[in-house]
Amino acid sequence: MTAPKESVDDVLPTPGPSGPVARAFGFKRLLEATQIVQWEADAQTRDFTYVGSQAERLLGYPLARWLEPAFWKTHLHPDDLERVLRFREEALREHEAYEFEYRMIAAGGHSVWFHDVVAVQRLDGVAAVIRGFLIDVTKRKRAEATARASEARVRQLIEQAPDAIIAARANGQIAFVNHQAEHLFGYQPGELVGGQIEQVLPGQLIKQNLEEPGAAPGTTSPMTAEDGEPATARHADGRTFPAAINFGRLETDEGLVVVTTVRDISRQVEAEQALRQSEERFRIAATLGADIIAEVDIPTGAVVWFGNVDEAMGFGRGEFPRTMDGLREQLHPEDRDRVHTAIARDVFKQRHAVSFECRIRANDRSYRHWAVRAAPRSDGDGRPKTFVGVCSDVTEQIVARAEALQHRDALAHVARVSSLGELTGAVAHELNQPLAAILSNAQAAVRLLDRDAPDVRQVREVLDDIVADDRRASAIIQRLREMMRGETPSRARIDLGTVVREVREIMRSGLAMRGIAVLSEFASDLPAVVADRIQIQQVVVNLVTNAMQAMDGLSEARLAFRVFERADGWQVVTVDDTGPGIAPPMLATMFDPFNTSREGGLGMGLSISRSIIEAHGGEMQAENLAPGGAMVGFALPPGR
Repeated sequence: MTAPKESVDDVLPTPGPSGPVARAFGFKRLLEATQIVQWEADAQTRDFTYVGSQAERLLGYPLARWLEPAFWKTHLHPDDLERVLRFREEALREHEAYEFEYRMIAAGGHSVWFHDVVAVQRLDGVAAVIRGFLIDVTKRKRAEATARASEARVRQLIEQAPDAIIAARANGQIAFVNHQAEHLFGYQPGELVGGQIEQVLPGQLIKQNLEEPGAAPGTTSPMTAEDGEPATARHADGRTFPAAINFGRLETDEGLVVVTTVRDISRQVEAEQALRQSEERFRIAATLGADIIAEVDIPTGAVVWFGNVDEAMGFGRGEFPRTMDGLREQLHPEDRDRVHTAIARDVFKQRHAVSFECRIRANDRSYRHWAVRAAPRSDGDGRPKTFVGVCSDVTEQIVARAEALQHRDALAHVARVSSLGELTGAVAHELNQPLAAILSNAQAAVRLLDRDAPDVRQVREVLDDIVADDRRASAIIQRLREMMRGETPSRARIDLGTVVREVREIMRSGLAMRGIAVLSEFASDLPAVVADRIQIQQVVVNLVTNAMQAMDGLSEARLAFRVFERADGWQVVTVDDTGPGIAPPMLATMFDPFNTSREGGLGMGLSISRSIIEAHGGEMQAENLAPGGAMVGFALPPGR
């Protein structure tokens, strides 16, 4: 490498005792104490011929490395290489001095930003020597990058904000808008900037907020119209819409800036109007409707009634209780604890809807039956603050239902007596057997006693047989009396197998007289069900009677009783026969009233049976069997 004619040492002479030499030496020492690297390079080879000692401290390379050929070029950051080389070549041709910034790779692998100030010395118009200063600007560059990143994040946040954002100067001129603002007001990108904010937010309220003397910078305030209604914004097409507007005042280097957020609340306003209209319709409907609605505030126990509750209960206007405590006093004493438990458990704790019936005392001291459906209403934090109850006066329905049950029970009793009347012949035959045995045994006892030496043991045996036959006849009569008795139904825990066995014994003679073979299949250890024993017996009698009639005239007739438990815990009773089966059209209607296939029949037996089973919460079932015949039966839920 050919050294240039002039070097840094020529510019900065060797230090001497005083005068210019001393000043030059002090300037050199000053440079070496800073983060500024002085350098000199051959303009033709672009290689360093001199580098200040600070270079070693800044990049970590020995000074000798800096003087190696192409050191500067090979240590430029790859991302800056092409740009920097192109700029340097153009500057060497066209300028006497120039500045540029770039990164170099330090010995530790990290990059260092330099601001390079360059002077070009020419000989006969040709660049011969280039000299300059490398200034470490890494901290500044990092700060600038951080600022740009921060600005980018702020800009991104502003652009992603759900509301329209407008920044306006004190004179109302728009300085900035985000994309949402352009979209909300219907302008193309860039159209709003430079215009007046009254284009989109008309009215004097804008000026008041811009010129408000009492507002401190950095504070925000909402804007509403003078009548308290939402403020109005204007679209590019001239239409206006309600808006939620907030202003924030900021002091900047350019003066006061007011930042405005705008949100279209058209749907909210429409929803509020619809809600008000709905509430008004609800109040009118509650007043005119049959149901009475109560809203109860849980913390205070206050009750707000919607509907004519005072009139319905015979009170004067406003006299019916408006508190939960007062309402509790109106409840029938037998219903108070049950209603309180239902509301406290289901509504308050479990937050579920609940339905119940209760009796409430009217003003004339009589009790009205109410059906109540109550559900909690929460304000969003999960704990109900109020609950709403819909109350219906069902007194007339309760009375009608009780009368219907009485009529049904009376009809069932008539049907039961009628069914037993058809079995009179079988019952007479059933009683003839023990009566004939009693007569025969009594005659034998008389003969034994007429002997000269009566055999007391034989007489006792005969008398024991008489007692047993008498009890048998008595049991048959008792069963018939129970089934014919018109007592009020009474439910208790019963064994279905035992009930079916009792019916089988009652009808045994009738089945035998018709030559019907009887099979029985009873599951063992079945749990009890809750039912009225006499009514269930009546249902089984109806099923057996229908099966017997279906098999009239058959040479080989069989009837099977089955009692078993389903997988869901319900207990099932079925009666199978080997008759002709049920005609398909009859399967869907056989349990309807007055539906019969038997000449002279009323068609009420199966209808009454279904009403009895459904009153017990059960279900009837019927189907044709594959080998022939039919199965008719019922299922009852587990005992409760």
